[in-house]
Amino acid sequence: MPRRARTFSIFGNSNPHSLRALRRMVGVTAFTKPVDESSSECYAGSSNPPEADIHMSNDMREVLERVYNELRGTDTLLSRDQFCKFLKEVQGESSVHLDRDKYTCGEFLYVWLKQHGTDAVAPPPEKDLSKPLTNYFINSSHNTYLDGHQWASTSRPEAYKNALSRGCRCIEIDVWNGDAVPSRSRSKSPHGEHSRGLSGSSLPAAALNLVDTMEETYEAAKSYLGDKPAAHSRSPSINSRAMAADVSPRSSVQFPVAAAEPLESNDRLDAARGTAHARARKLLPPGEPIVTHGWTLTVPCGFREVCEAIKESAFGDNDLPIIISLEVHADLEQQEVMVKIMREVWQGLLISEPHEGCDPRFRVPTLDALRNKILIKVKRATAKMTTVRSATELPMHIAADDDASLSDDERSLAPPRRSPRLEKASTAPAGAQEKSAKVRICQSLAELAVYTRSERFESLETPQAKKPSHIFSISENRILELYQKHPREVFMHNKHYFMRAFPNVRRIDSSNPDPSLFWRKGVQMVAMNWQNLDEGMMLNEGMFADEKGWVLKPPGYQSSDKTSDTQALAAPGCTMDLSITVFAGHNLPAKSSDDDADNARSGSTIRPVVKVELHVEKPGGADKDGVARECPYKQRTDAKRSSNPNFGVSGQALQFRGIHKVVGELSFLRFKIEDESRTGIVSSPLLAWACIRLDRLRPGYRFVRLTDVKGNPVPGGKLLVKVSKPMR
Repeated sequence: MPRRARTFSIFGNSNPHSLRALRRMVGVTAFTKPVDESSSECYAGSSNPPEADIHMSNDMREVLERVYNELRGTDTLLSRDQFCKFLKEVQGESSVHLDRDKYTCGEFLYVWLKQHGTDAVAPPPEKDLSKPLTNYFINSSHNTYLDGHQWASTSRPEAYKNALSRGCRCIEIDVWNGDAVPSRSRSKSPHGEHSRGLSGSSLPAAALNLVDTMEETYEAAKSYLGDKPAAHSRSPSINSRAMAADVSPRSSVQFPVAAAEPLESNDRLDAARGTAHARARKLLPPGEPIVTHGWTLTVPCGFREVCEAIKESAFGDNDLPIIISLEVHADLEQQEVMVKIMREVWQGLLISEPHEGCDPRFRVPTLDALRNKILIKVKRATAKMTTVRSATELPMHIAADDDASLSDDERSLAPPRRSPRLEKASTAPAGAQEKSAKVRICQSLAELAVYTRSERFESLETPQAKKPSHIFSISENRILELYQKHPREVFMHNKHYFMRAFPNVRRIDSSNPDPSLFWRKGVQMVAMNWQNLDEGMMLNEGMFADEKGWVLKPPGYQSSDKTSDTQALAAPGCTMDLSITVFAGHNLPAKSSDDDADNARSGSTIRPVVKVELHVEKPGGADKDGVARECPYKQRTDAKRSSNPNFGVSGQALQFRGIHKVVGELSFLRFKIEDESRTGIVSSPLLAWACIRLDRLRPGYRFVRLTDVKGNPVPGGKLLVKVSKPMR
């Protein structure tokens, strides 16, 4: 039974301090009284609508009481003048309307917290939708279909729903021939003479057959054991993602795939995993393309079900357009099927011809003109696609990640690389080899790339680089190298035309680059591995929070600006003195990034430490090899043993003084709460985090709302801080 909360009597003389304490509590918490939404008084001078409830710990209340007492000084009550000065000079409120001459502590807190807001993140400014598409940063996803690492996870339609619901507006679909995946009703080897060798087209079938085998083994074991799992054991996760990932090196079938468990993905995907094995058993539609990660053991899903998932979740609460980046590995016949499916499923949404008065040869539309529309990014019909070679001919890292090793847009930039060890395997049985062939894009598919045509990058001086509708997709390292050699040319290109960055091929663990490096160079689309919540994804969340996936570039980055041709001129930045005083935390999660479902700890056993990092333009930019230097601006608090840590009524100040070249729209403040009771080799386990774009960081006493390690809001989880960020 839950323990009864400790109480005290307010009658009699058993506790002479109880009545006084109760009166004090009532005064302090008076601001949480119900708000009459019909009353305009509640909104007077408010930058935000009143919040429904404000919950805080006693330690936080003491801090706010101290603010009141310091403001009133020796006076019994707080004067209107002192209150107004506090709201303007400390809290940064531009409009203040106070209707009383004096304020009690409860009244002070009510007006302050309910009418002027407590959140550290300011709402985004009203978005100007009148600019061309290229004038915005776009929330983008790489290999959107994956729910784990790059070599052996699962392609899921639910991953698209998850990304779109979180504000992603540029998603990627890797499309392959579906006829290579055998029907589940067929024999796994319909032709006795068929070779057992593996090829790129046979890997999806191998992954599905592996799922079948493991499911059958599990069901047989359940039947043998009477379907009664041991009380002390955890039930295995019977879903295709787990089964595809748990490929043992001792398996009789040897694949070049790491056996590591994929990274945990978002809870919104977890809800769908209970039925994953049922979906895995469902027949993929015969004759239709599939979505998978080429040359890997990724379990595929159908192209049609991906299109249907996109339609269901594309425009529910967000009418801004979506860009579909197609990586096409299917043959011409299957491409025609793709076009038929897209036109059928996305009828009324798909941009299939130019808008009247907006010829793609001369300009792209404004954001406002494409509400509730889907744009297709794909190559022209005359372009040559990937040279498909057998798995035995490709180096392991290229075989494992076809589009990220050498993108369709820059394959000609790098010489072919061969693995000496794998070259010897070229004498493998004929069944393991596929004849090299150039895969082309059919005319009907290419015609769908009206305003977002993918072009192979050769240089910034080619005729294609001057066409308004072109998009260059280039790997992260290549963009940084290109910028080091031609900073002005890259920046000017990105003021007028699209560029997309994608993660390096070596990120097989689905880690992410620092997207701010590319935003500062004007890159509109930085494709992120959404299934991995790391530093890069936190910065991405900070950039696009409440922005519906499209963020207007700073004025100097826009095509209408004619005065600046470099990053330094477009956004010279300011010098900032940032101070973050941490007072207390409330309801920090006890479960960390290292815990599984059965290993959560109690709040009394954790030792949370608050780490604050300032992500701004780094001194010297990037190293010569294109690798960004580690963030030098880091501070931390002491560790406290509690899920409601208290750093005292004076708090613990973290200072970042004299930071140069700060551009608020392209800089970020990141909070990490780690558990120091279990310090690892590299760092302590992460408990919660928050990331705020600097131009939206509000000054004064603020609550920083926390997010857990799966990207979900922590119920009641917050930090009370004081922010000071003068710029000069």
